[in-house]
Amino acid sequence: MKTLRILGFTLFALALLAVPPYAKSLKGVTLPDTVIIEGRHCALVGMGVRKKFFFKIYVGGLYMEHPAHKPKRVIGDLGIKRVVMHFLYKEVSAKKMREAWTDDFKANLDERFNTLKPKIDTFNGFFTKPIRRGDEVWVTYLPGKGTQVIIGGKEAGIIPGIDFMKAVFSVWFGEMPADSHLKWGMLGED
Repeated sequence: MKTLRILGFTLFALALLAVPPYAKSLKGVTLPDTVIIEGRHCALVGMGVRKKFFFKIYVGGLYMEHPAHKPKRVIGDLGIKRVVMHFLYKEVSAKKMREAWTDDFKANLDERFNTLKPKIDTFNGFFTKPIRRGDEVWVTYLPGKGTQVIIGGKEAGIIPGIDFMKAVFSVWFGEMPADSHLKWGMLGED
């Protein structure tokens, strides 16, 4: 009996260690309150759900070195920042991902779309395989380097330039966001 009690306590203690001590959860997705990116602490500003029609596509989380809750401040901030996309939908094809990104860039960039098209094409080129339930995509701005894209734990590439960083963060936080509930959720306002 004593052995079972010790085993039970041990399993309970291990379960507590599996979840970060300070974390937020949404739709079964748990994100830590802070992450360290390039040696700097970045805080979770908020979380939201990207929906398309009636389908939940992914849970998004915004991390920032200098947390902000206003869309223009998020887009313009030159510190480290990351959007984590944790996919809920069973599978999104690479073609659908590229089409969605292109539509969202067009909606938020106006005439700047043509100027940034080579960088947008490079970004879209990172999406060559389907994204499946449980997969994560990280889009991280690293000052002095550019916008890093990590898909399924592997770096797909880095796109240089503040212009592209502002463009990609406009997809979530611009005037015509991919999903307004996602936008305000990631800003901590929903």
